[in-house]
Amino acid sequence: MPPTFKKLAAIAIFFVAIKLLADSPYFKETKDSIAHRNEASATLDTASLRYKPANKPPAAPPTSVDRHFDIVVYGDEVPGICAAIWAKKTLGVNGNVAVVRSNDESAALGGVLTRGGLGYVDLDKIPDWYQQPYAQCFREFLDKANVPESCLEPKMADKALKEMLSEAGVKVISNSTLTPHVVDQKIEYAEVKGSDIKIKANSFIDVTQDAELARKAGLSYYTGYESQNIKSKNETLAISIVPIVTGLTMSDLRRMEDEILYNTPLVEKIKASITKYKDDASTEFWMRNFWSTIYHPYRDGYNVRSVALGAAYHVDRNLPFTQDKGFFFDKANICAYKDDSLSWNGFLFKYQVDQLMKMEANNRKPTPEMLKEMSYLQEWLQKKSGKDVRVFIPDEVYIRQSLNVRDVVNPLTGQEIIKGGTEPEKSIGSFSYDFDLRGGVKDLSSRIPGLPVYNFGIESALASKVNNLAIVGRSSGYVGMAVSVGRIATVNIYQGQGVGVAAGLASKWGVPLNTITSA
Repeated sequence: MPPTFKKLAAIAIFFVAIKLLADSPYFKETKDSIAHRNEASATLDTASLRYKPANKPPAAPPTSVDRHFDIVVYGDEVPGICAAIWAKKTLGVNGNVAVVRSNDESAALGGVLTRGGLGYVDLDKIPDWYQQPYAQCFREFLDKANVPESCLEPKMADKALKEMLSEAGVKVISNSTLTPHVVDQKIEYAEVKGSDIKIKANSFIDVTQDAELARKAGLSYYTGYESQNIKSKNETLAISIVPIVTGLTMSDLRRMEDEILYNTPLVEKIKASITKYKDDASTEFWMRNFWSTIYHPYRDGYNVRSVALGAAYHVDRNLPFTQDKGFFFDKANICAYKDDSLSWNGFLFKYQVDQLMKMEANNRKPTPEMLKEMSYLQEWLQKKSGKDVRVFIPDEVYIRQSLNVRDVVNPLTGQEIIKGGTEPEKSIGSFSYDFDLRGGVKDLSSRIPGLPVYNFGIESALASKVNNLAIVGRSSGYVGMAVSVGRIATVNIYQGQGVGVAAGLASKWGVPLNTITSA
C-alpha cells in the first residue's frame, strides 16, 4: 500500500503550523515603494525609477556538495518557492533543498507575480481560506510582503521571497538552465547548460510556467484548449502586459470614465463600434455593465466594470472592438499603491499557442508591437487626463495558459471541479474561483460554469511516467475547463506547499515521489 500524505505530513507540519498561526496578523500596512522594472518601457524616464531587485538570495557556492540535493525545484515561481520551503521543513535541519532557475542572479524572484507585474492577487473565494493549513505558505508570503489586502508590490514580493528562502535554509542557484537525463522512468541527473555540472536529486519539482523540465523529460502535453475541443489545439486565452502607471490616480480614472459616459455622441460611437464586431448577444454582454462605476472591493484594489474607457480608446485609435486578434483594452483589475502608482491588469494581446510558445522560449519578453501599443496608450492617457502619465512595462508578459502536461497520476478535469473536485478524503485542500476565460477561446461552445468550490490533491501534479518528478503551476495536469481555474496562482501555491511536503516525505522514506498520495 503506498505511503499516505495526510497522516505523516501532519506530523511534519504540526509545530510549524503552531508557529505560523501565532505570527503577526496577515493584513499589514504596505511599505512606500514602487516596482518599475524594465528599460524597454513606454517612456524614456531616468533609470532611477526602474525596478531594482532586493538583496541577493542565499547563493549556492559551486562546490561538489551542492551538486546533489534531496530535492530540486526548477523555476522560481511562488508555488515552487513554497514547495522548496515546505520540503525543507519536512526534511529538517539536515535536508538539502535548492531552487534552480535559468534567470540571472540579479532578476527578481517570483516569476509572474514579480517580473510579470501581476500585482492584483486572485484571492481564494472561500471566506476562511487564510485559516487553512494548506494556505500557510501563501499567508506567510502575503504577510512578509506587507500586502494590505489584495495587492502585491513586486519589489516587496521579491524581498519577502528571499527572506523566506533564507530563513528556511533553501539555496538558490541562478543562471542554470537544466536538461534532465531520464533512465528507467527516473531523472538520474540534470545537466546545467553550458557547463559540465550535473545536478542530482531524489525528486525534482518543475514550476516553470511552461513545464520546461517535464517536456524535456519526455512527458506528453495538451496545447491550448485541446483537451476541451481538438479544434482549440492552437487557441488559448489572451496574454497581458501589466504595467505600472504613474501620474494617474483612481480619482482621475473615475473622472475620465464619467467624461466618457456623459459624452452622448462618443457613447453612440462606442455602441456602433461594439455592434459592428459583435452579434446581438455579445453586444448585450459588453453593454450590460456599461454604466457601472469603478468598484472598490478591497482597500487596495479596484475593478473597472465598464468597458467605457477601453471602448473609447478603440474608437480614438480606430481599432476593431474584438478580442479575436491584436490588442484589446479590456475591463480591469487595478492596484492602487501607497505612492499613488497603479498596477493595471486589463491590456490584452491575442496570439495563438505556437506564437506563445516562441515567446516563452524567449523568456516572455514583450514584443515590439506590444511596446508600440503601450506607447500609444501612454499618449492617450496623457491626453484624456491632462496629466504627465507614464506607463512602465514589466520584464515579462503575463501568459495565462499555453499547455498542460498529460502524463500525471490523476488529472483534474473541469467536470470534476464542477462536481466538487476530488473526494474529501483524497484531497489536501479546497479552493474557489471563477472559470476565467479572459480574452475568449475560439471554438469553445460550452457555457462558462458558475463559481465552483472544489477539493484538490497532489496527484494532478505528480508525473506518471517519470517517478521522481512533479509539475506545479498553470501547466500541471488540468484537463478541459479545469485549465481556466487551475491556472490561478493561489491554488497552485496551495498545491506547491503540499507537493513540497510530499517530496520531503518521499526523500525521507526512500520511495518515488509519485507513490505518495493525498489520502
